[in-house]
Amino acid sequence: MRAAKNNPISSSSISPILAIDPISRLRELIETSSIFPNEQAIGVLIERRLRELGFSTKRIPLQDDPSRFNVVGERGTTGTPLLFYGHMDTVPIYGQWDKDPFKMREESGRLYGLGAYDMKAGVAAILCACEEKTEQRIKVAFGADEENISAGAWALAKSGFLKNVSFAVVPEIEDSLYASPHPNSIMLGRRGRAVYEFDVPGQSAHGAHIRDGVSAIDEAARLCLELDRLNERFHPQGAVPEASQFIRKIEGESTSLTLPEAARLELDRHLVAPETSASVLVSLQRYVDELYARGVFQCPQKRIQIRLKERTTPYLEPYHTSEKLPQVQRLAKIVREEVAEPAFTYGFSVADENVLASCGIPTVSYGPRGANFHSANEWVDKAGYSRSCASCAALSASRPNSSCLFPPARVPPGFFNLPSARYTWPHPNALLAMHTSPPTPRGL
Repeated sequence: MRAAKNNPISSSSISPILAIDPISRLRELIETSSIFPNEQAIGVLIERRLRELGFSTKRIPLQDDPSRFNVVGERGTTGTPLLFYGHMDTVPIYGQWDKDPFKMREESGRLYGLGAYDMKAGVAAILCACEEKTEQRIKVAFGADEENISAGAWALAKSGFLKNVSFAVVPEIEDSLYASPHPNSIMLGRRGRAVYEFDVPGQSAHGAHIRDGVSAIDEAARLCLELDRLNERFHPQGAVPEASQFIRKIEGESTSLTLPEAARLELDRHLVAPETSASVLVSLQRYVDELYARGVFQCPQKRIQIRLKERTTPYLEPYHTSEKLPQVQRLAKIVREEVAEPAFTYGFSVADENVLASCGIPTVSYGPRGANFHSANEWVDKAGYSRSCASCAALSASRPNSSCLFPPARVPPGFFNLPSARYTWPHPNALLAMHTSPPTPRGL
């Protein structure tokens, strides 16, 4: 089924509604296509709804495409800001849908539609929470490009909007260790991710005399097998999943009757604390040195070179937020009262939460149950969505702290100095386990 057109809409085309029921709010989001990179229409819709709810709003453009933008808003005067964050974009239509993915339908307690679970139900829950009357300072941010390379979240980090945020709640999907999502799961962290390039040398020789040389492709194949075996060394630590890696690309060729003298492969690695993308680069080089010492390769006079693959945004580092933090305990109390005893979990994959955490903000994810994200017939649990709306509203209405319990979030000086910088290093402020224990309250 073809996607609906993604032309931006104007604010005047949206009917003025100050408060609408949660189902209608989710419906209008699902029925506004926002397949990346075309999030403008839903951004205009969200911006209008926030203004109706008394928020001052602004747009934060993406660095490489100013026509795309995040929508942020702020309201309230008491305490340090609590942040609600959600991403506006969805993936394209995958698979064969039973019905129109841009028309929300309800069936057997499930709400179907493209992005229903990932994560328009979460965005709708934030908007529902914004209807709660409170003087607490609330910041909301809705990002573009999460389903790509998180360009929106990095633009947000650069903008200064996150200054003084004390805590971030993201009603995102749960993808914890070997478990289906549960309504009482609070996700305290996520794995990180980085991609590494390996330049694999060989020794050229006439193709009729293969014993006179070493094919770089053969050497790369040996390396692929050894990198796959490295997965056997990784093990989960409690709720924290193990690291994992896979070969995402391999290339090499001969343009004549000659053994290829160069090949390249890419390794996609999910990181866990206390790893960083930089520390893993060092460990991979040591592992390759170990392979040379064991005689795995047949061209020892030339060495394999490893580097982080360049990309336009930084790689996402793993993070962990302590369950002992007061804000986490406040959310846990709400979940305990509304649902059940909370279960603290850890995300398998990366998301924009990694960016928020790398800016020094204690971040947790708590969203509704659902399934089939990134595939046909995506759905979110209706009852779970209703609970998410109620939980976000309760958190926004709870009594704020009188001062900031955490140092202000910051992006390290100079990190974004170049307007078109290409990032090949980890975020220097992305210290793993940086929120493993509650800091001492200041001014209380």
